[in-house]
Amino acid sequence: MDSILHKHYHDEEFDPKGLVEGHFCDENYPLIDESVGFPLRKLHETFSSGRVSGDTMIDISMGPSVYQLLSASDIFKEIIVIEFTEPNIQEFEKWLKKDPGAADWSYATKALCDLEGNREEWQVKEDKVRRVVKQVVKWDVSKDNPLDPVVLPKVDCVLCLWALHVISRETDAYRSNLRKCASLLNIGGHLLLFGVFNMTYYKIGEHKFFILPYDETFLREALRDAGYVIENMDVLPSRKGCDMVDYDHVVYVIARKEREV
Repeated sequence: MDSILHKHYHDEEFDPKGLVEGHFCDENYPLIDESVGFPLRKLHETFSSGRVSGDTMIDISMGPSVYQLLSASDIFKEIIVIEFTEPNIQEFEKWLKKDPGAADWSYATKALCDLEGNREEWQVKEDKVRRVVKQVVKWDVSKDNPLDPVVLPKVDCVLCLWALHVISRETDAYRSNLRKCASLLNIGGHLLLFGVFNMTYYKIGEHKFFILPYDETFLREALRDAGYVIENMDVLPSRKGCDMVDYDHVVYVIARKEREV
C-alpha cells in the first residue's frame, strides 16, 4: 500500500487502546524492548542523573501512553499531558481514574521498578503518576495555536514520545511542530524527544497508519532551526523484523532550547 493511502492518526479507525495494547503493553510484541525498554532506560538515566529537572513537565506523546511518565513523576511536582484526540483523552483518563477496561501498564511499570530495584512498588509508582498529572489538554492540529483557548506556562522540560512524526503530514509540518514544542519551553529548558528513522507506517489491528519518514540529517537540521542545541543523541538499530512497523532505528535526543525563533 502506498503511504499516501495509509490512514492518519486522526482518522476514526485509530484505536487508542489498540495502539497501546499492541505496541507498548504486550510483553510478547517482538519490538517491546525498542518501543518500551529503550525509552524506560533512557528516561531513567536522564532523570536519575539530575541532568534534567524542574517543577513542571509537559508531555506530548503518541496515544494515551503512561510509561514515559513513570520516571518523570519522581522529578516533577506537576505534569501536564497533551493529547491529540478526544478518544485519546478519554482513554488516558480511564487509566487515571482506574476505570474498568483501562489499559494495563503493569509490564512497563514493573520493568522500570526492576531498573530501580523495587519491583514490589510498581502500583505505588503508578499511583504517584496519577497524583502528579494535574491537567490533560487537547492539541488541535488544525489550529495555528494548537492549544487555543488554553494558555500554558512555559516549563523547563517537554517530553515528546513517538508523537511528532505521526501528526505531521510533511517535513514542514514537523519543523513547525518542533517550534511549537519550543514555544512551551523556557530558554535553557530541555526537549526530550523519541523518534524513529525511515519509518513509513505502523499498524493497529489490520489498519495501516501514515508516519512521516525522516533521517538523522533532517532531524539535526530541524532541531537547530527550531532553536535547539542537541546535547545528546542516542541511536539504536532495530534488531528484529516486524510487520507492525517498518523503521530501521529508534532515536532519543536531549536538546536544550537556546533561543526563541
